[in-house]
Amino acid sequence: MSYRSATITGGPVAVIGSGLAGITAAMRLADAGLRVVLFERNETLFSGASAVCEGKIHLGYTYVLDSSHTTTRRLLSGAVRFRPILTRWIPEAGLGLSEKPFLYACPRDSMVPKDGVAAHLAQTQEEADSCGTDLICKRDLRLRPLNASELGALFDTTEISAAWETNELASSPRTKRPFLLSALGAQPLVEARTKAEVTGITREDDHLVITWGADGLREKFGAVINASWEQRLRLDRYLNLSPPRQALHRFKCGLHLQSKDLAERTPNVTFVIGEYGDTVAYGDRVYASWYPAGMLKSEVALAPDPAPVCITPSTARHITEQSIAALARYMPGYGNALAEYTNDFEVRGGYISAWGTSGITDPNSGLHSRAEIGVTSLPRYHSINTGKYVMAPKYGEEAALRVLSEMGLDA
Repeated sequence: MSYRSATITGGPVAVIGSGLAGITAAMRLADAGLRVVLFERNETLFSGASAVCEGKIHLGYTYVLDSSHTTTRRLLSGAVRFRPILTRWIPEAGLGLSEKPFLYACPRDSMVPKDGVAAHLAQTQEEADSCGTDLICKRDLRLRPLNASELGALFDTTEISAAWETNELASSPRTKRPFLLSALGAQPLVEARTKAEVTGITREDDHLVITWGADGLREKFGAVINASWEQRLRLDRYLNLSPPRQALHRFKCGLHLQSKDLAERTPNVTFVIGEYGDTVAYGDRVYASWYPAGMLKSEVALAPDPAPVCITPSTARHITEQSIAALARYMPGYGNALAEYTNDFEVRGGYISAWGTSGITDPNSGLHSRAEIGVTSLPRYHSINTGKYVMAPKYGEEAALRVLSEMGLDA
């Protein structure tokens, strides 16, 4: 592919944050001929929340307490765009889609009884049916409850009242990472800077000035896309863009392991709804988490405390043992399989940022909705609230298209 370089008033475009949304925005702009500088505060690209989450292609099944189904429709719009956007730069195999669909299990102490969960899942399936063939899902599956034999084979039925097979899949972050970084490295119009924390943004005449790095370097840009996730609201404030609500930032850890044996024995399960967890298998990789065990930090603020969250060996061991014990309570057989690998798991974490001030156990918490997400824009400045991993490509592209529109350039 050949690239043409377009100039815009005020300089190149800055993209802050090299997660899935930021890389999507940078690549989309470069493909249109704009020079891009990609700022990443960490030592490596694609190393934050986008790289350590469970990678679920959310269709809305999780958001049982959003009775309006606004969150469901929002997430489905991202799931429809996920593949077409990313396969501009990476092969289909690079998506790392799971072969197993997600099961949704309702514990007996769930915040919503099984009949309410079943009704929400059925409505979500109907919404998904209207989305067309680009929707990433297990197309040959229809929502169905597990029968008594299936339920008892996987779950402790004194703890789990019901479970359903859905058409939802996951997309492995680790599988995507090398493909995305290769595409980024091959794009001559993108300059990626690591250990480059942005500490200020000001508007001067027809350009934006970014202050960055330990030395406080100042550099002007024609436009800025803020895809910095947990740091987003802090950076927005420099341009007097105030959040509509308070935000809760949670640092959550999960267990990661490359093991074909365990992956083959791992069901894709999400427990709803409350402080539970997930298990996911994609290829030869496994992800497992338990919310109370893996939640290391939670704070209401524009941005979390900048001090890095340190996962010491003893902390990692505690998270691993507590997560396995909790999962074994609900899935005894699988818990035994996990226990065989207690010493092998890598514990990694990242921030989850969402509107709200209270935790999951509050049925009125903003955490039970992702309706208020998307791209917020000022002239030449576009701030991305991804909301969920599945939305990152869509909103990264949307922010890039807004920049192109402002510059009078073709997409």
